[in-house]
Amino acid sequence: MLSDGIPDVKNIVVQVRNEGDHTEAIGVYVDIVPPGGITNTHGCTPSGRIITTLVTLAPGEQKIVNISQTFSCADVQGALGQTYTIMAAADAHGDDAGDCGQFQIQSITCSNALADDDNDSSDNKVTTTGFRVK
Repeated sequence: MLSDGIPDVKNIVVQVRNEGDHTEAIGVYVDIVPPGGITNTHGCTPSGRIITTLVTLAPGEQKIVNISQTFSCADVQGALGQTYTIMAAADAHGDDAGDCGQFQIQSITCSNALADDDNDSSDNKVTTTGFRVK
């Protein structure tokens, strides 16, 4: 990706499921940390919160939330071999956006906020790396 100097378009996909016994509004938050970290030393995009949405799901229902993003870096040579980090959270009731702000999904504050109104907080956050700069 990017080595030819041309930005790449990628689709970010998050699957959300209501594991409860009643219809629920679920907040979905997705952040991207670019190569070089939050300070974005290589001038890469995207960077920061790319999805903030609320989905309403019946018990057992699941939905795909997706967005296309254009990935590029001003300093491709400096970012070579590094990856973007993608962090996503599912927020029962959609009431924890303030505690789970941009780049805060992995924080203790966000974890506690997501857990306080969720019967199973083991599956409401995910972090992965992807989209290596080549």
